[in-house]
Amino acid sequence: MDNHILITHFNLEGLNGFENLYKDPSWLELRLNIFKKYTLPSLSNQTDSGFHLVMFCHTNTPEPYKTEFLNLEKEYSFLKLIWDQTHFTGLGGSVPSFYNSIKSAYLEVRNNISDEVICSKIGTDDLVETRYNEFIKSSLSNGSTLSLARGLYWDINQNKFLDSTFPTGPFISVKSTLSDFKGDMRELSHHDVIPKTQGIIANTELPLWIQLIHGTNVWNQLNRMPGHHIDPPNKDYLAINFGYKD
Repeated sequence: MDNHILITHFNLEGLNGFENLYKDPSWLELRLNIFKKYTLPSLSNQTDSGFHLVMFCHTNTPEPYKTEFLNLEKEYSFLKLIWDQTHFTGLGGSVPSFYNSIKSAYLEVRNNISDEVICSKIGTDDLVETRYNEFIKSSLSNGSTLSLARGLYWDINQNKFLDSTFPTGPFISVKSTLSDFKGDMRELSHHDVIPKTQGIIANTELPLWIQLIHGTNVWNQLNRMPGHHIDPPNKDYLAINFGYKD
């Protein structure tokens, strides 16, 4: 059943001094290439294809990038774009809620009549393991939140990896109903979601996510992330488990 909504924002305005990224061609070019090379293949690689990726893009995204977004929406049936220009004022409680837009977009594209719905956070520079959607759907009961603790950090410039267990990391999911819609709990910092909602921490045997370190994400640097260094996984592992092909 396609009642899982993955929520991300690509280039909305105003992240603490980075107000103009939505229209910076060099930033858009790099991040689009990362999104196409890493994130989309990992989502196409899912064992359970019943999900929707709802992605917020700025209304004034310049050409040719706006057209490329639209072409990706046509190419990937799970991708749903929301054009918005909401100004971010910070993280945590100051981030505005997009619940109404998310819910409306989901109702336009869903192929089910269930009242139950799952929302998850994902970045446009993240990869998820082939069983990610399957695992989340089987692990959540109504009203519960889940943190996927086990994953990898990958510095793609140096090809270095950290094996990480991050119980309050950004890979958060929440199950609610359409009548009491919880969205992706964006009003809370991901560090606070599990403690404040008494959520489930999933310490899986194998990593279910990869977060990329690539130099343009101002929040993530390899030396700031939890975990221990490991040898780079072989290409077959990344292709089979995360859809990545060099």
